[in-house]
Amino acid sequence: MLTERIESLSDPRLDVYRSLKSTNTTRDEGLFIAEGPTVVERVLRSNFCVRSVVISDRKFAAFESRLPASVPVYRLTQPQAEELVGFAFHCGVMACAERKPAEPVQSWLPATGPALIVAGDRVTDPENVGALIRIGAAFGAAAIVLGPGSADPFSRRVLRVSMGNGLFLPVVQASDLTTQLMELQQAHAMQVCLTLLDPTAQPLHQHPFAPRTVLVFGNEYDGISPVVQQLPGPRLTIPMLNGTDSLNVAVSAGIFLHQYRSLIPAD
Repeated sequence: MLTERIESLSDPRLDVYRSLKSTNTTRDEGLFIAEGPTVVERVLRSNFCVRSVVISDRKFAAFESRLPASVPVYRLTQPQAEELVGFAFHCGVMACAERKPAEPVQSWLPATGPALIVAGDRVTDPENVGALIRIGAAFGAAAIVLGPGSADPFSRRVLRVSMGNGLFLPVVQASDLTTQLMELQQAHAMQVCLTLLDPTAQPLHQHPFAPRTVLVFGNEYDGISPVVQQLPGPRLTIPMLNGTDSLNVAVSAGIFLHQYRSLIPAD
């Protein structure tokens, strides 16, 4: 194990962990930070390239057996760690890893047979993006596709809420969501289903899902954008009682994905 005691916080090897609460430079640098024992353990088991681990003395004994020999580990006192990251370092361990370049559809979507994709149109809340990833993993989605304006799927908060499931499930950041969905429709025989709050939409329980389905969820405030709504395909809604006019996007996703899976069981 390449463990090293850090004496000075000015050490440039710590720069990526510095003042994390007020900066997000890692995205521009092609990196991300995994936070907490569960997510760090999962990133260490994934095929992402991990550059380093920062760990407090308080956490070291309990986590030492999970640290690989090939990754540099920087050990800090608890006060040092909190000064470095800029907040109370309760989690005790973080890792810095490299983001991966975008992969073509063929690398993550089965060419034939059933496939489920979860798509987010401007889902801005990191907790909702994290929940979509975790729910997608739980119901066997082939991938999560996020359009422009969605929260960074590799931010610390998203990774924490998703419990690191995005480290093993393909997460695609589409530069143009409409174009990506059209490609899935036309080149890969996927049926794109739009989830809407619209009295003219088909009630979810009446829809016979196609085995190859994309479920699109919209922005927390104004739903799916007008341009995405122009795509051909079923428009689905969840009937609600007692004057309830909406559900959280993550709750809705759980209901939609459960309904799909009840009709199209996983292999």
